[in-house]
Formats: sequence, C-alpha cells, structure tokens
Amino acid sequence: MHTIRCEIDTEYRDAEALADLAWRWLVEGAERLEGESLQAVLDSTDLVAESLTKSVPCGPPGALWGFFSADTVNRGNGRITHRTRILTRKNLPLLRKWLGEDILLAETALYRLDEHGMPGDPVLRMAAAREEKCQDWVRLSALTPKGRFGSDGQARWGDLLRDHAQELDPSYAQIGYDRTLGRTEHEERVGPPLPRMTLPQSRRFLRGYEWLMVVPREIVQQLGGAEAIRAAGFHRVEELPGGAVLLQAVPEFDGFTGEAVERLWQLVRPALRPGMPKRFSADTEAGDPPSRIWYADTV
Repeated sequence: MHTIRCEIDTEYRDAEALADLAWRWLVEGAERLEGESLQAVLDSTDLVAESLTKSVPCGPPGALWGFFSADTVNRGNGRITHRTRILTRKNLPLLRKWLGEDILLAETALYRLDEHGMPGDPVLRMAAAREEKCQDWVRLSALTPKGRFGSDGQARWGDLLRDHAQELDPSYAQIGYDRTLGRTEHEERVGPPLPRMTLPQSRRFLRGYEWLMVVPREIVQQLGGAEAIRAAGFHRVEELPGGAVLLQAVPEFDGFTGEAVERLWQLVRPALRPGMPKRFSADTEAGDPPSRIWYADTV
C-alpha cells in the first residue's frame, strides 16, 4: 500500500522557536490527525520498554504502540546523539526536554502490533527536521497509509496543513504520495534529485505541485496574484496571512488525475524548474505510487 505524505517547508528561525513548533507538530498535530490512537498509546500500561533495544515483543498482539525520538547535535564537537523512548504519558516530558536542545530530527510514530507483538501496520509518523547540509530550513512531515486517508482524514490533514501554513509563511507545502527521500514528484522526475538542492530556491521555483499545496507569496506574485489563481477555477483557493495561497485542485485526493493535473500544471508552469519529466522502467513504475504530474516541458 502506498503512503500519503504531508510536508511543510519554512526557514529556521532559532532553537526556541523550533522547539515550540516541533512540539506542536509532533504531539498536538498527532492528536489532531489520530487522536484516539494517540490517547490509546499514551494511556497503555502493557508496552515493553526493552522492545526499543532488544528483539522482544513490544506488547500484546493487535495493540497500538508508539515511540518518540530525537537526534541532537553538539555544535562544539559535531557529535550527534540519538535518543528514543516508548511513547507513554509518563515518558512524554522527555521529548519536550530533548526538543530544547539543538535538534536535527525529532519524530513521533504510532503502529499497530502484529500477531507476534511486533510493529506491523503503521498508523502515523510525524517528523520535524533540519536538513543536515541545509540547516537554514525546517521540514515538517506526516506520513500515513493511503488506506487511512479517506474523506474525513483528508479534511483533518488539510486543516492541519492550513493552520500551520497560516502561521509559518512556508516556502512550499503539499499533501501527496510519499516518494523517495521526501522528494516531490517533480523533483523525482525532473530534478534536482535532493530536496536540499531545491529548498534554498523554493521561494523562486516551486518544488512541485499537488492536490493540496501552498504556493509561497513570492511565487503567487509571479503567477499574477491571488485573484489570478482564484480565477483559474480550482476547488479551493485561500489567501493566507503574508500573501501565500492555499490551493486545493479538486475536492477528493483521488480526483487529482488527467485534466485536473494538466490544469494545475498550466497554472504553475512559469514557476517550475524546466525539463521534461522522465519515465522509469515498467517494473519501477509498477511499484511506485500513481504518477500525478503532466508530461511536458515547461518551456
């Protein structure tokens, strides 16, 4: 089954601001997306702490299980420390403490345990990260299986993206299929191949385009302003504080195909990196998520 990925990109401000943002994304964001599952994990009393360090069952088969982790860096010697704990209400204050340090990556994750009591089907994975080689930028992400992304889920995820975009003035944001290394499909098929290569210019060139996305204020102006985008007739166009635009191409995630993809490409093509999207081998394409970009050069 394919995975849905929400991503929001914004500039790094300072350690205190990132600590607050990461907490709200990793914990409060998880509550908004999977509240019942998160509360069930936090209140559980039969999860096995040793399961993070030993190959032993994490808890009863079929139970919900989770963990949180943080990678922090010592700027003096460059040493990176990785720490992780079982996600319980008792342990959760540790995450807030770790976030007060110089973090590179922090995560919360929820899983359903399989018949052996080991992590099986994922439920939700949230992350706040600074690119190791592009630390002026913060990437917030959330992942869930496509099977959990029905109409109600789409509304919750869209509201979470919008609310954070209103606050953060992102350089880019989208909800789409998860692809290798967190790339957008435009990056994957046109390039450059690594997000750290595109983030620094993401207020000049769109990283991609998707069913639900945020166009940064600089590119909104390049495309003629919010009214010009609204006039294109998409399902939802909302101007955000600071001038960015939230754009939802069609009502439902699975409806972003064919004509809808072409119409969105026609709108944003002046802000995309030029190049003809490449197609991969039949075997590769068969295992990848459905393609959702238009196969034409922007020039």
